[in-house]
Amino acid sequence: MLKMKEKQQERERESVVNLSTEKFGNLCIKKENIITFDAGILGFEDLKQFVIVDVEECLPFEWLISVKDPLIAFPILNPTPFFADYNPMKSITDLTFLTRGDKKDVEIFCTVTLGNSPSDVTINLKGPVFINMKDKKGKQFVLTEDYYSLHHPLLRA
Repeated sequence: MLKMKEKQQERERESVVNLSTEKFGNLCIKKENIITFDAGILGFEDLKQFVIVDVEECLPFEWLISVKDPLIAFPILNPTPFFADYNPMKSITDLTFLTRGDKKDVEIFCTVTLGNSPSDVTINLKGPVFINMKDKKGKQFVLTEDYYSLHHPLLRA
């Protein structure tokens, strides 16, 4: 009986990854929640695996944390509640990433630059991150439209 329990504990350990982060301490992440970016994230092309972490005191922001280098963490946000007219899908020509499975499985996030006050917070609408939550694949796109900005104020004055 003890051996079965030990084997089960070993399987559970093998199915998780421990990340030591500067901002959030030690995190225990299920491997099934790891998102693979085949091309990495712009500027961090060598980092392919990330995880989304919800931190209650940071909501509505979430954090996209690198599995390989947990010191690399991006605050992200679903832009839709803030920008109802934001539609990056119409600009993307390579929809093969999005058409695997159901489009309802794909979530859009944008990276955020946090500031000292809420009025200083900006969102990168030019480089949305698409994540297929079902197959755990992610891809960042660069939009060519001039009306999308890298540092768009999150809160309109």
